[in-house]
Amino acid sequence: MRTRLAITLGLAIAMAAGIAIARPNNGDLGVYLDDGGNVVGTFSVSCNGVFGYSGTRTSHPVTNGHLMCNLR
Repeated sequence: MRTRLAITLGLAIAMAAGIAIARPNNGDLGVYLDDGGNVVGTFSVSCNGVFGYSGTRTSHPVTNGHLMCNLR
């Protein structure tokens, strides 16, 4: 019983960390892919955190660039 609880808790923590990492960060640039791997849209997150996109948003975002933001 304790082993099963420990495994379940570990998996929940790992999934939460994965979701937090997958979210676009300030300065990210990327594309949206369809199920076939074709580019159907683009997105950008400015250094100030303003999100913008063009085309179609899908559940398959791929970050492929990063803006050079000033550190504070």
